[in-house]
Amino acid sequence: MRTVKDNGISKLLLTFLMIIGILAGAYRPVHSAHAAEDFRLWRQMDSRWGNTAIGGSNVRRSGCYITSIAMVAVASGARNTTDFDPGVFAKQLNDIGAFNSSGGLSSWASVNKVVKEISIDSANLSFKSTDQKGKAAEIKAALDNGSYVICNVGGHWVYIDGVIGDDVYMADPAKDDILMFKAYNNANITVYQLLKGKTPYSGFTPLYTPEGAAPVTTTAVTTTTTSTTTKAAATTTKVTTTTKAATTTKAAATTTKASVAATKAASTTAKPSTTVAYVKGEYYCPDSRTVTVYSEDGKETAAVLEEGNIVDVVSVSGDTGEVVINSKKCRVKLSELVFAGKEKKLVMGDINNDGAFDGYDLALINEYIISRSRLPEGVSVLTGAEIAAADISGDGLIDNTDVLMYLMRICN
Repeated sequence: MRTVKDNGISKLLLTFLMIIGILAGAYRPVHSAHAAEDFRLWRQMDSRWGNTAIGGSNVRRSGCYITSIAMVAVASGARNTTDFDPGVFAKQLNDIGAFNSSGGLSSWASVNKVVKEISIDSANLSFKSTDQKGKAAEIKAALDNGSYVICNVGGHWVYIDGVIGDDVYMADPAKDDILMFKAYNNANITVYQLLKGKTPYSGFTPLYTPEGAAPVTTTAVTTTTTSTTTKAAATTTKVTTTTKAATTTKAAATTTKASVAATKAASTTAKPSTTVAYVKGEYYCPDSRTVTVYSEDGKETAAVLEEGNIVDVVSVSGDTGEVVINSKKCRVKLSELVFAGKEKKLVMGDINNDGAFDGYDLALINEYIISRSRLPEGVSVLTGAEIAAADISGDGLIDNTDVLMYLMRICN
């Protein structure tokens, strides 16, 4: 049984812990990037950097914007994936105090301070068009002008990979879909930003060719050289004929071997898919939005998930997942959530899986303890694996005992 003195110490420690939580941005996780990966596969939920602090939030919750900009840095040649990724970028921005309490950038100029070769070249630009065709044309015009584009799709930012026909290809920090207008409602796609890179935008190769998308074509130039001998002049004259394998003229409207090879290479990178097969496991609410969890009969609201909130889906029926909220079966649309990935065991104490046992892990415990008073049972700010790693006392609870053990470990 704890004494009054023990309880007083615990309260004092918890107060100290809350202060640490407020200053979470000051803690720097040890991090090293992984080599040779496609930057378009970066996801803000990635365990390598998802819990990295950005102001008063973290990359998992609020990192779509900086993840999209990190993609621009790599696409333009300013950085490479061997030593740069969203976690590295977040740390560098944190080092100059670039974030506000909600995890947003206090100043767009901070991007240029960290990566001098790139800059945000425009404020949020509203689309002049209202339909997909017009918006795709506006984006393509910006890309053709050498700008890089990131687009807001309803409170969430994505990197624009390129445009083919009316299809806008994206790299989404929250999901694997690559066709923007198929993944998001056109009505919610209202603004975009232009960025300057180290080198101008110069095209792309899709990760794969989705079913129903416009065919991928490339412009190839074939040069044929023939020689004719003019006896009278006793000289050799070279006649050069250049044929452009593009779709702009009927004569050249043929597919070259180079085009076929490029299309084949792009289409075999990943298998096209028209449906998403949802699975059981943990899902989280993407940033800058809310998702409603309904009662089993669908008539009542059981909970409203905010960005970063996590639920455990125990069964799946189509795109609907069953979750348990306050000991009652409920349901939620999985298309509105993001799969957190297969659960993996974490090292005890290393909640954010950054290889260190430090103050940032302590700040995560603080966030978890505080959130329990406002979140319903069945909703969390940490995954099951992270909760297990936080229980360094081994008593099955995350409480002041774990706080004390963290403090002792860090202070020593």
